[in-house]
Amino acid sequence: MNRKTYMKNIYSKYWIVARKKKYGFSEYEKNLCYYIGEKISKESKILEVAIGTGFPFGDFFQNRGYKVYGVDIAPLLIEECKKLNVKINCKVGDAENLDYRDNFFSCTYCFNSTSYFDDLCKVIDEMVRVTIPNGMIIFDIQNRNNKEIIQNYNKMCLEKSDQIRKLFRYAKNFGKIILRKGVPDWTNVIHEIPIYPKMIYQHLTRLNIKHFKVFVKSNENAKLEIKNEVDFLDNYLKIIFVITK
Repeated sequence: MNRKTYMKNIYSKYWIVARKKKYGFSEYEKNLCYYIGEKISKESKILEVAIGTGFPFGDFFQNRGYKVYGVDIAPLLIEECKKLNVKINCKVGDAENLDYRDNFFSCTYCFNSTSYFDDLCKVIDEMVRVTIPNGMIIFDIQNRNNKEIIQNYNKMCLEKSDQIRKLFRYAKNFGKIILRKGVPDWTNVIHEIPIYPKMIYQHLTRLNIKHFKVFVKSNENAKLEIKNEVDFLDNYLKIIFVITK
């Protein structure tokens, strides 16, 4: 099973419940919304890539008068999004091949999801393509240079490959089935892969994109702090790229 199939058919069963109940609407996520709200006028067309159920970002913007569109690879999540958010124009689709015409959205964003994509560079290309000239493209990444992020990633890789840990995971799955609590996961797919910031810098250079800012999620108060040097980002879990097309 590849990562796309996993995200489409397996992970979505977990995410449809966990997104709101487990993670809620964090201060960091609110700050991302406020930032977009300051830059993009209401009634503008905006696109959320990997919209999931629409919570919290799509829901935030639809309630403030934006024309919200959304795309997600999982039919289950899109079905839920339509049910919960009647104002959001959402559909099933692949982030690497967005089914929208060129220069359509004032803002295209993707949060908490870039580590799930097979080819993030291709997703960035598509986000840029569908955004109007002088429009905003904004997304965050898990910083692969950060010690905590890489430790968690290495732990996930070990859990998927080590035989003893596999047996323990299978035992947990049986417990979920018996207790009817949680979604069993029998696969060994490593679905979440953090990203090197330098890779994004290099790709934006190849695209000849010169107008972009780099923010970080403050480890103290979740506020967005602007940074200019790629070599000094290791302390931060999340890095946010804001592109002006």
